[in-house]
Amino acid sequence: MTVSEKVAYLKGLADGLGIKDSTNEGKLMLAVIDVLEAMADDIEAVDAHAKDLSDCISDINEDMEYLEDLCIGDMDDDDEDYDEADDDDDDDVCTGCCGSCGDEQEYEVTCPKCGETITVYEEDLDFGSIRCPKCDAELEFDMSPDDKDK
Repeated sequence: MTVSEKVAYLKGLADGLGIKDSTNEGKLMLAVIDVLEAMADDIEAVDAHAKDLSDCISDINEDMEYLEDLCIGDMDDDDEDYDEADDDDDDDVCTGCCGSCGDEQEYEVTCPKCGETITVYEEDLDFGSIRCPKCDAELEFDMSPDDKDK
């Protein structure tokens, strides 16, 4: 039995017992039942909202699982395609693709707002901007080719 059904039972019981608002006790009992009825309505609304949120969370969880499968599946495919013989041929050559070899291009940038010197890697430049870790100022990078080079 839901809370609303229980309150409806109490309301019917009060009517059946002939409780009237002509006495002080009757006024109190009927007012308590009215408050209980309002609380039951609120509880039902909260329950409905919680169910909606639970459905949304389930949808997000399914989407995350799908994205993880896409990303992790791609990583697993890359691992399977890895050939140790390829590793022996290119020991001293870095293609700059991953930055794990330590030869990735680094730039030192000074924040114009606070003067903090920040090391920026080449792949960070692809984002077009970064935030200063000290003052949170946005540092933008223009990666378009210069007209002077033409």
